[in-house]
Amino acid sequence: MSSTSTTTPAAHPRLPSQADGAPGARGPRRPRLYVLDGLRLLAALAVVLYHYTGQDRELAVWGDKAAHFMPRLHALTMYGWAGVEFFFLISGFVVCMSCWGRSLGDFATSRITRLFPAYWFAVLATAAALFAVRPPWAARITAESYPNVIANLTMAQEGIGAVHVDGVYWTLWVELRFYFLFGLLLIGGLTYRKVVAFCAGWTILSVYLAHTDVPLLDTLFFPRYSSYFVAGVALFLVHRFGPTLINLGLVGVSWALSVWHLRTIVAEINWLPLSYDRTFALITVFYLVMLAVALGWFNRIQWKWLTTAGALTYPLYLIHEYPGFILIHHFRRSMGPYALVASVVAVMLVGAWLVHRLIERPLAPRLKRGIERGLVDLRKH
Repeated sequence: MSSTSTTTPAAHPRLPSQADGAPGARGPRRPRLYVLDGLRLLAALAVVLYHYTGQDRELAVWGDKAAHFMPRLHALTMYGWAGVEFFFLISGFVVCMSCWGRSLGDFATSRITRLFPAYWFAVLATAAALFAVRPPWAARITAESYPNVIANLTMAQEGIGAVHVDGVYWTLWVELRFYFLFGLLLIGGLTYRKVVAFCAGWTILSVYLAHTDVPLLDTLFFPRYSSYFVAGVALFLVHRFGPTLINLGLVGVSWALSVWHLRTIVAEINWLPLSYDRTFALITVFYLVMLAVALGWFNRIQWKWLTTAGALTYPLYLIHEYPGFILIHHFRRSMGPYALVASVVAVMLVGAWLVHRLIERPLAPRLKRGIERGLVDLRKH
């Protein structure tokens, strides 16, 4: 979602001076971490396959449980929801990396231009498809009519009580709150000390909120998922400044909180026979993979096609669920289930590429120029 370029990790840990965080002091262009593009696409595909074959909740899509006619695939893909947690972990790393040496205005501009063009298209296209077909699994959405669609265009629909046009949008509300919190940290520029204090403070507050009922703070700091973002940020500190005890300690505490909250998440997905032990192992693997990224173990991966893979991730995530359900429901009796899933995934990948080429690439630069002009006006008056 953000650029995946960074520095080679230092051979020996070093602490930055205050100047390291000065806005605008970006230094030379950093080599791209191609592996992050590949990991994001894998996480997106895991979520896609979970929705198509793993969740077994939208029975009207297939007309039966996927566990009955794709048992082996279902046994794997029912854990695909954890791809969202992997997204959050990667997001913490990438956002911290892309913000170093940049101002709050730079950050806000990059996030808006990156997120909204594809999102606006996805909301309108998905809503049009749902209102045209009116599938039974989307009855609540179609009952809300167009004011709900308009509310979704803000990306803050969950905050105002509107219904998501597509179920996957809930994660964007989580991401927006992370961007808000991290954006506050950018005031005056990032420094190592500020980022460590941010991670430690958010962790302590999340532990406190886990045992209290303060809805406003719970909404703002979302303790169930905060540990993944904190870990991602701390892993970037490992990458940039080395595996110090403080940096690794933040990662370790975040991992412990993640696997603790995982108990609740697994229990809530009570329509699937999930194993906590397997989910625990999966989340632990996510942490270990990102630690390997932070330590530079994948720096030799320089496959250029991964850049395209990374570009497909966000639009694929946005468009795959309800449009994919419509296709599966329509063709479920004319194709075998495995061929149908493969075909729909392929269609969604092509659709994601088209959204990237025809929506994101033309609109993002124009939106960026408009925002930058607005920021200039704000500074003048």
